Amino acid sequence: MPTHTMRAIRVHEYGGPEVLRYDEVPIPKPRPGEVLVRVHAVGVNPADWYLRDGLTNLPPETRPKFSLPVIPGTDVSGVVEAVAADVDGLSAGDEVFGLLRFPSFDGSAYAEYVAAVLLLGHHELAAGAGVGSDRFAGAGPGAGRSVV
Repeated sequence: MPTHTMRAIRVHEYGGPEVLRYDEVPIPKPRPGEVLVRVHAVGVNPADWYLRDGLTNLPPETRPKFSLPVIPGTDVSGVVEAVAADVDGLSAGDEVFGLLRFPSFDGSAYAEYVAAVLLLGHHELAAGAGVGSDRFAGAGPGAGRSVV
């Protein structure tokens, strides 16, 4: 019987690493212009720590809006599981990597699956071209500051 849930790391309250929880959540369904990616690796970046801490390093008037619980993470690599009907250029089985919904906190990369946008020329993912997708999560703009 197929499952419709996945495991994800979520922040339910602000604090140190001890506030991270490993939760069971619904697998995202790709909306128009999106693909579903089975995650193989993620990058852990300073922005993720700032989010977990409640963005206290920013003045209150400049803090992005988000609600708890939240799944952190933007750098991701993995394999395409499904594509929306209007997506061209990627297929199930393609290895991909990318930076999801940056600079917002809606990337949700700390999970077994993510939905990524591929619409109107706005591509969050690049094809991995046969190199193991477990090696790409640190290849985005946060590279050098990421842990893979």
